[in-house]
Amino acid sequence: MKLNFKLRSKPEVRIFCVMSLLALISACGSGAKSGSGPDNATNNAPEQPASVIVIGAGMSGIKAANRLAQAGLRVQVLEGRNRIGGRTWSDRSWGNAVDLGASWIHGIRGNPVHNLAQSLNQPLLEWDYDNQVIYDAQGNIDRQVDAKAELARDAVMNSAMVISTFDSDATMQDAVDSARQTGDLDGLSEREINFMVHTEIEQEVAADADKVTIAGIFSDDSFDGPDVVFPQGYDALVTALAQDLDIQLNTYVDSINYQNEQVIVGTSQGEFTADYVVVSVPLGVLKKQVIEFSPQLPQEKQMAIQALDMGVMNKVYLRFPEVFWDTSVDNIAQVSETKGRWSYWLNMEKATHQPILLAFNVGSYGTEIEALSDDEIVAAAMVELRKFYGQDIPQPEDHIITRWSLDPFSYGSYSYVPKGATADMREDLAAPVAGRLFFAGEATHSEYPSTVHGAYLSGERAAISILEAIQD
Repeated sequence: MKLNFKLRSKPEVRIFCVMSLLALISACGSGAKSGSGPDNATNNAPEQPASVIVIGAGMSGIKAANRLAQAGLRVQVLEGRNRIGGRTWSDRSWGNAVDLGASWIHGIRGNPVHNLAQSLNQPLLEWDYDNQVIYDAQGNIDRQVDAKAELARDAVMNSAMVISTFDSDATMQDAVDSARQTGDLDGLSEREINFMVHTEIEQEVAADADKVTIAGIFSDDSFDGPDVVFPQGYDALVTALAQDLDIQLNTYVDSINYQNEQVIVGTSQGEFTADYVVVSVPLGVLKKQVIEFSPQLPQEKQMAIQALDMGVMNKVYLRFPEVFWDTSVDNIAQVSETKGRWSYWLNMEKATHQPILLAFNVGSYGTEIEALSDDEIVAAAMVELRKFYGQDIPQPEDHIITRWSLDPFSYGSYSYVPKGATADMREDLAAPVAGRLFFAGEATHSEYPSTVHGAYLSGERAAISILEAIQD
């Protein structure tokens, strides 16, 4: 099982000669626009390279800024948070890093994020999803449910393939219900069916099975090879790409006016102007309409923003005074009484060398627990752990808890295609506007959405589009 906290035309295979903008102008005979440079004809001074504002310092925005800066453009990154990285967020308050957002490189073969990690000599740890122990709702080890879930998953996916041929708006829950009706799930209890649905579908998309469409899932692509995690923190990649960039933190963008040749970006720190703007804020921020666009965005883009949605994957890290679980297993699962409640844990001792467990809560329950206090969330987690390991296990010494749907700089974990939307809307979300606004972020990537490598490639795409616009 892969957990995402995941261009019909791949930018990594497009051929584009990146040179300094001045050399490019000389070769092509076209001048770059500049809002603040002197008039070349009047002052006989070299024309300044084009200026770009990148909104958002997550993986997509930083990648776009890095590529544009290397090409010689004047680039400024505006970030509302007090840190870079966005949903790539590593916490080091316990010494070793724990990732609160993105955790995995999903499929290392040909994956540009894996290539970047290797170029930076980042230590990587392969994660084995099959190395797990599964408990039933009473806390007893269940050695049968894994094989049952695998058969049930295959039945549901076969059902999904049939349904998707005549109903483009069908959900994964529709596929589950169809498999029930055909008798393909007769060998499973309701709890076992729910366990399969949650671990094989909902953990993937960070949304409930009755919300995500079959077509949306089938449209996604993936890289081959194992998944790996970052023992020293995923944010090392963003930090490396951000070196020498002009980044202004604590600068919240509330308006973008692109009706004139220069784009005016209104922020909590005043106005900024540039020839081009890359909008790399998450889909959740666009959906909240906290940024006012003038003129309004094209209707197709507005429809894509409204129709696509953000899933929720929240993490609960618990650090204990000692290890009381089997550290030889990577994953700890539960066939819980209620679908999706504390059903998936990771043994983080393997990556951190500390007595740390990590629980995932996704979809509707992941959102529901955000209203609870930290103490209430920890207490709920300990009820489940004591089913597995007994009443005498110690209380955690500390905890770290995420609430991604409440985060004003993301409003969710990553995007998915719900009922009423289509995967093609990602292309509408990605489309440039007026030759001056360019869009990046995992939600804008048609082939690899919901992943860090999708975000990375979308930033590359936006940068290439700007450089091509200048060349034209």
